[in-house]
This record gives sequence, structure tokens and C-alpha cells, in this order.
Amino acid sequence: MGQADKLLLDRRTEMLQQHLMGLPLKLIVGNLEGKYNTRAKQLYRDWERRDKWIPQVVRLNDPTLLHQLVEGAREVLPTLNLLVRETENDFVKLGALKAIKDTYLDLLKILQSIGVVEEKPAQVNLLSLNVGFEGDPELKKALIEEAERQRKEHEQPKEQQPQG
Repeated sequence: MGQADKLLLDRRTEMLQQHLMGLPLKLIVGNLEGKYNTRAKQLYRDWERRDKWIPQVVRLNDPTLLHQLVEGAREVLPTLNLLVRETENDFVKLGALKAIKDTYLDLLKILQSIGVVEEKPAQVNLLSLNVGFEGDPELKKALIEEAERQRKEHEQPKEQQPQG
């Protein structure tokens, strides 16, 4: 691995670690801009493409990186939960809830991308969603048929799915 590749790996690793510690992207970019002599625009662009490089970062790093990422999330989540429970400010609560959701989703994506967790499509039991259907049996029937069509489509191997 060349020096430039090593710097890129280090920068992305640090970006991911700071994100999972709950730091806002603007602060992360500010932290890394000078340290890695990179423009903010490049860091934001890199973050937009994170789904492509996160699996590589996790695989190429020391095996303890995944443990560090989980621990970082574990450290920030109690603080976020405390904010949700104790703050009077609805915007702070909303921000904390969003950060909690993002933290769990990011960890899940990382675990799925490296094969630790199997990725499965979400399944919704429409029969349990009775709200709004009592007066319109045709709507209920149409939604159930569409859900069944989508379920079958997801079960098809990727090669057999129609191109579109």
C-alpha cells in the first residue's frame, strides 16, 4: 500500500470513528481538513460515497477497528438517550433521536457490508395494518397484492430480475 493510499485509509478510518462517536459532519470535516491537508469539499464528497469505502476500511484495518466502532457508538448512545429523556427542548430531543437512529443504522450497514449480518428486505404484515382499510376493502386488497408482488420480486435471484 502506497503512502497516498495509507493516508486515505487513515483519513476515512478517522472520519468513520468520529461519525460513530456522534460528532456532526461539519465538525468532523473541520477536524480532518487541516490534519490531512484536504479541502472540505473533498471530505464532504468522500462522505457522500461512504457506502463504497466503509467495507474496505473495516476489512483493511486492524481487526479491532470494528470493536472500536461498536464501543464508540456504545459510549455516545447513553448520552443521547439521556438527552431524549431529560431535555425540555423538542429540537434537541429530535436531534438526539435522529443521532440514535443514524448510529444504529450506520453500524447495521457496516455489519451487513462485511457479511457479519445478513441483509434481508424488510417485511411488513399488511393484515395487521387495519387503520384506514375498514371502509375500503378494494384498497386493502390492492395493497396486499402489491406487497405480495414486491415480496416475490425480492425473492428472485438478482440475475433474474427484470432490467429497468
